Amino acid sequence: MEQMTFRFFRKRMFLRSFASMALMTHPAAGWQIRPYRRDDHVSLESLFLDCLVDFPWRGNKADETVRLRQCIRTGPCLVAEEKTAGLIGFLTLETANAYVPHLFVDRDWRLCGVGGGLLEVARDLARSPLQLDVDLQNEGAIRAYRALGWSEKVNARPSRPDQTRLAGP
Repeated sequence: MEQMTFRFFRKRMFLRSFASMALMTHPAAGWQIRPYRRDDHVSLESLFLDCLVDFPWRGNKADETVRLRQCIRTGPCLVAEEKTAGLIGFLTLETANAYVPHLFVDRDWRLCGVGGGLLEVARDLARSPLQLDVDLQNEGAIRAYRALGWSEKVNARPSRPDQTRLAGP
């Protein structure tokens, strides 16, 4: 337990020390990925709620927002931003088990490499292949993950019965 706490602390300090530094950039598209900062809170929640409109099966927005806030408090959060558009995507990460509870990209920036970039940086932080649960109704996301080399994890227990667990490359 002590070693896990130290690893979490070390990663948190790493992210804090580079809070204004880009962890990845996409010069052609103009976006960059960096660690979450407290001043991202309003933009991140706004993006999250906008994305939930596209996924009406997700349930109560208040419950979903509470889960998001808990993940931001307890683990690393990465954001993608573009100079004029602002925050265009984010990912939360449970580094201990390389699990991604949240990955959301603004609808205008989907299929622009933002999600793949967030996953690549998260995989580097976790130092392990990632896992995530995706809603079975979110067929676009399932196609995108498969195109990135993700596969369904057999005999896994997703967070919800209407989801499937995927394992990253």
